[in-house]
Amino acid sequence: MKTALYTIFRCTNYGAVLQAYALARTLRGILGDEAVDVINHRMDPRDTHLLGKITNPNTPWFQRWRNKRKFAARYFRPDLFEQRRAKTVALIQRQIRPTGHLYKDPAELAALPSYSTVVVGSDQIWNPSLNHDFGHNQYLATDIPDSQDRVAYAASFGISKLPDSSRSEYAAALRRFSSITVREETGADICESLLGARPPVVLDPTMLLSAEEWREAVASDDSSAKESYIAAYWVRTVTQQDVDALAAWARQNKTSVRLMSAGPLPKLDFKPEIVPVIDADPFDFVREIAEADQVVTDSFHGLQFSTVFAKPFIVLGNLSDHASNASRLVDFCARYGLSEGVADIDKFRVGDIDRSRPADFKSFDMDRLVSDRRRSTKLLKGLLK
Repeated sequence: MKTALYTIFRCTNYGAVLQAYALARTLRGILGDEAVDVINHRMDPRDTHLLGKITNPNTPWFQRWRNKRKFAARYFRPDLFEQRRAKTVALIQRQIRPTGHLYKDPAELAALPSYSTVVVGSDQIWNPSLNHDFGHNQYLATDIPDSQDRVAYAASFGISKLPDSSRSEYAAALRRFSSITVREETGADICESLLGARPPVVLDPTMLLSAEEWREAVASDDSSAKESYIAAYWVRTVTQQDVDALAAWARQNKTSVRLMSAGPLPKLDFKPEIVPVIDADPFDFVREIAEADQVVTDSFHGLQFSTVFAKPFIVLGNLSDHASNASRLVDFCARYGLSEGVADIDKFRVGDIDRSRPADFKSFDMDRLVSDRRRSTKLLKGLLK
């Protein structure tokens, strides 16, 4: 009997696609290449084709034309972003290999074939503000048959505290999981408060693969070398203030910044030091970080890949806002001796940061990471029937 993976992957966010790839690859390595199905399910209609109504053939032509004009007026080089969309869709089909059947509504998931185990996760699957594509959080797995064994690997809530309005729904849903592991200590806190038991904290799937394994996975026929550069990746919408701060950082380091974004880049005044990278698919993103001299990012997965490749980095969060998701950045860096690389994004935007001192890995606890990788892989194996 097969195992199924139920996770986020049909979107423009690099981290979501890469965590799905890494977890599918790890599961297939444990169980066998044909023993794992990745459930192909509908996500938010705006993301189904990555450019939403512009590329959705079911949208009337005049609406596609109108939305394409709006998109072109608002964003920088939409033609290159469309290339990224097409490359990403092809990469998902080739590397993640979701099931041929697309589950479009909860009723279809109720008829899901019987699996030995359905593995739910990773990423922010249990964020109460996200993943409501079926009218509720689909990764609580309440739509799959009651008889189906379900487990969670490296689940993240994306927040430090669950809203009171969600607690009863989450508690009932999570009690149906036979085993749960989470990605952050804050997630373990939430689960403990809901269930009375504290789940293990494990690594994000992207960290289950070594630098060598990632380099091999994303190897390209294009052997052209880039000049020295800083890789930047923004999950937030990029602002002019961000661009100006990155340009100042590039000048201080006497180099350029290659800027990537989770979504399309807005039309901004890109300084000469800034090279917008619009058409990079998820594997291109990994190569950009692997070949960079330094990294600056506001992204958890930007931080993960900086760590995988031991790249000096600055990771930016709303450190003064306790309701933000910055705790996951702070906790991860503290665990591995990389706290010097954490900075407040508002201070970065106004230039109030020592930009010449990113985390340099001199105090990096590699032994702890290797131990955590072994432990996380062992726990993942233990989840499987």
